[in-house]
Amino acid sequence: MSEIRSVGALRSTLIGIGVLAFTFFPPTRTLMLWGVCVQIAVMLGRMLIEHRVRDPAIARQTLTVVELLGDGVTVALFAIATLGGIMQLGAEV
Repeated sequence: MSEIRSVGALRSTLIGIGVLAFTFFPPTRTLMLWGVCVQIAVMLGRMLIEHRVRDPAIARQTLTVVELLGDGVTVALFAIATLGGIMQLGAEV
């Protein structure tokens, strides 16, 4: 269980840092910050699941679902923000 937890925590941290790096571009800042908030929520959810769910198999499945949903939402926000930034840059040129 601890191996799965550390891999998930590392993945969420890397995604959060990657998205946070792009918050320096003003057109995309708001959606990127929402993506960082989603990753923080995933980390908090992970801690809650680890402390509340007694059965390791159910905890593992729940962690997987929460992490996949959180990562998917973060990547979608990142993609939308990036596309919006590209569209604004294209309009200025």
